[in-house]
Amino acid sequence: MKKFLIVVFSALVLLPLIASAQVKKEGEYKEPATKLEAFLGKKGELIVKDFYKLGEVAGRYGSKIEFSVLVIYEPGKESQRIRGLKIEVSEGGRYERSNTSFLDLEEIESLSKALEYMGELSARWKDIKKEYTEVVFSTKDDFKIGFYQTGNELTAFSSSGYIVKASCFFSSLQDLNSVKTIVDKGLRLLSEK
Repeated sequence: MKKFLIVVFSALVLLPLIASAQVKKEGEYKEPATKLEAFLGKKGELIVKDFYKLGEVAGRYGSKIEFSVLVIYEPGKESQRIRGLKIEVSEGGRYERSNTSFLDLEEIESLSKALEYMGELSARWKDIKKEYTEVVFSTKDDFKIGFYQTGNELTAFSSSGYIVKASCFFSSLQDLNSVKTIVDKGLRLLSEK
């Protein structure tokens, strides 16, 4: 009986420790999801980073989402530039926080098309009552943008982050059109760089 109690006690003490070690292990290092992120993670090499601000869209409660074009390269290897978007989502309020996601050039066009489709879909659904429906576009680097509908009410949102997310809830669905305008501006600028 004593052996059984020792085994049970040991299991109760050790299981939470093992579980927390696994969570820390997963959260400690995340493989780079994009070419931009992998290149920015290089150590021991000189890197040139060109940033071009595109704009921002404000959300509710002091939140916002900021967009910049990012072009990075090693000096002397300008022909091997890596281009994309840097998106920073910031929360306002008592617990201010922000997270940054990177989109490689290939993902930006998909984001633009997704935003266009969301605009069309939300216009079709505005008079249709739904229990709960969510439409979301997700990127490799944990940026999400979309809207959800409860009843006839539509709410647009975005978030960035892997474990601890920063979220921005937009004031209206028109803000998704503003995001699309900024993303398309970024695509045009990147085609010149």
